Amino acid sequence: MFNPCYPFTRELLDSMVSKEVVHFVRSTYPRGIPKDDAEYKGSFLISHYHNPAEAERHYNAIRHDANRFHYDARIKEHLEKLYTAADQPAGYKIYSRIMIPGIEKKITTLFKENTKRYLHRNTDWDLKGKVTITPFLYFQLGELYTRISYQGDEIKFKFEDLENS
Repeated sequence: MFNPCYPFTRELLDSMVSKEVVHFVRSTYPRGIPKDDAEYKGSFLISHYHNPAEAERHYNAIRHDANRFHYDARIKEHLEKLYTAADQPAGYKIYSRIMIPGIEKKITTLFKENTKRYLHRNTDWDLKGKVTITPFLYFQLGELYTRISYQGDEIKFKFEDLENS
């Protein structure tokens, strides 16, 4: 599975908290599972929110996730847990929902054929000739989505649909 996310680090956490981002939601993150790691225990995504209602909406949407947690960085114990996560404890892979810089270019290259197949099956777009389509990635409630625009039309769908095309 393709993982476009930047690791959750102390520097990132400090930067967010300094900008008054205090709400964070932890969810299980299958895209972060490493290959061939004998010490692997879990992979998580830490999503950040300025708005507490958005964080609560995300938290409530993942009721099935036994690892979900809504942190409030104004609470000392929660902030300490976030710093522990940012230290990347042994056996765990923890990511932010921030994308690695330049990832769209990499996705355009890696998933070129998948994108063609997906668009051919799911749109009536005329993509003949030298047309370059760049998928834009974003997160919604901890799930990775793709947005593609072409000549004024736009479609949005789960990234896994593109991966599996």
